[in-house]
Amino acid sequence: MVFAARQLQEKCQEQHRDLYTAFIDLTKAFDTVSREGLWKIMAKYGCTEKFIRIVQQLHEGMHARVQDQGELSEPFPVLNGVKQGCVIAPTLFSIMFSAMLTDAFRDGNIGVNIKYRTDEKLFNPRRLHAKTKIDTIRDLLFADDFALTANTEADLQTSMNRFSQACSNFGLTINTEKSEVMYQPAPGKVYAKPNITTNGKKLKVVDRFTILEEAHCPKMSP
Repeated sequence: MVFAARQLQEKCQEQHRDLYTAFIDLTKAFDTVSREGLWKIMAKYGCTEKFIRIVQQLHEGMHARVQDQGELSEPFPVLNGVKQGCVIAPTLFSIMFSAMLTDAFRDGNIGVNIKYRTDEKLFNPRRLHAKTKIDTIRDLLFADDFALTANTEADLQTSMNRFSQACSNFGLTINTEKSEVMYQPAPGKVYAKPNITTNGKKLKVVDRFTILEEAHCPKMSP
């Protein structure tokens, strides 16, 4: 995700395009996954009944207790979420999240348009004369670290609206306090602070964002 975010910045600079990015934080994302919904999505994506049953067994019989001032509550069943720390938890979350993104963006193809050429070998001069292709990058995802991208402020707001609705449909909650927006203007263009909202709240605008705790993705100078 870090490499992809940096490449996206560089390509937008090369192609003189604005880049709007919303880094979205989900409240307890792994803990709020609907298991019943996850089993159905896994079946829809072609997972075998045997494999789904194995995953179900890993999550059966889960209980938790709450400690308050040294006192422990009675055990209660945990019916939602995937196990944090489990090696397959990020994959299970990604399966559910992919289905959610498909639902959110089935109508329209909003994102960052990147031009590229893939004809001929990499160092063949004739490759420079090949037809230009365009691919659209709409989002970046690693486990529960997620970002939406767009070339215009209006498109990013549209993506946020669709994503917010999808989160509501799938039982996830956007943490508006920790979600942030970064804008990288095209070379030579004057910076204008974007205004992106979700669930009636304006997202904080930053010029630097930390991805995966250590790697930084600073706003590049035009």
